[in-house]
Amino acid sequence: MMATTAGRCAGWVVGLVALLGAGIASAGELWTENAQEALAQAAKEKKDVLIDFTGSDWCGWCKKLDAEVFSQPGFQAEAPKYFVFLKLDFPHQRPLSAETKKQNAEWQQKLAIQGYPTIVLADAAGQPYAKTGHQAGGAEGYLKHLAELRQLRAKRDDLFAKAQAAQGIERAKALDQALQALDPSFLGCYSDVAQEIVKLDADGKAGLKVRYEAMILIQKIGAAMQAQKLDEAIALADEAIKGLNGKGQAAQDILFMKSFAQFRKQDKAAAKRSLQEAIQAAPGTPKAAQIQQILERAFKE
Repeated sequence: MMATTAGRCAGWVVGLVALLGAGIASAGELWTENAQEALAQAAKEKKDVLIDFTGSDWCGWCKKLDAEVFSQPGFQAEAPKYFVFLKLDFPHQRPLSAETKKQNAEWQQKLAIQGYPTIVLADAAGQPYAKTGHQAGGAEGYLKHLAELRQLRAKRDDLFAKAQAAQGIERAKALDQALQALDPSFLGCYSDVAQEIVKLDADGKAGLKVRYEAMILIQKIGAAMQAQKLDEAIALADEAIKGLNGKGQAAQDILFMKSFAQFRKQDKAAAKRSLQEAIQAAPGTPKAAQIQQILERAFKE
């Protein structure tokens, strides 16, 4: 199972190349901007990968993170014991090769990155397990923060091991617990696990089938939106909402995403209707209250 999952998330990263041996790196040598090299080095040295999605020449918080954490000698001495460092830059002025731009955009889409700086921790197969950003506390505080996040991988791996030893619905529950330990935006990298949960709970008695079918659809809608395929996103949303009879929290989430796609298409009237339908789908949820606030602010409802 784990090999298949890795293939879904990182199979597009091919031709891994060997790097020079480990050691405490200088500031200039700490980072690579080549994803293939980062994964190859991580596999060789049995480390994880720290991926920095940054806007190096315009993002103020990115610059703060570099100055307060990544450039500090204490961080550079300690963090490379556990991580290989990959910088995926989205600059305004700094030139990047076409190949690097393509690589960075692919990673951005696969990991559903919405802002900068975003720090993703992944294993050497490219499977993400934690997401964070700028944190107060300087280098020492950030090292402690990363140590806590690394425990998410341990929890994920323990639950996957538990699932390997289980069958039927108990296996589905263990897989569910493993995915619940991760950021929901990482679902695209674990889509085979989500599909297996759906199959294992085929009768829906454990309540997992409906939830994961909705999560899979939400991930597909999000990917279409990130690729600027707004009509496709809206069509996927309509299909999903029909299957859910327009009711429930999953339908509410999908209607909310549909409204965002419609708003980006400058169809404000349709976006407003979708938000109203989202409230009706699950009126008592915290999200319904948030949507009502959006309607009041954006549409004066």
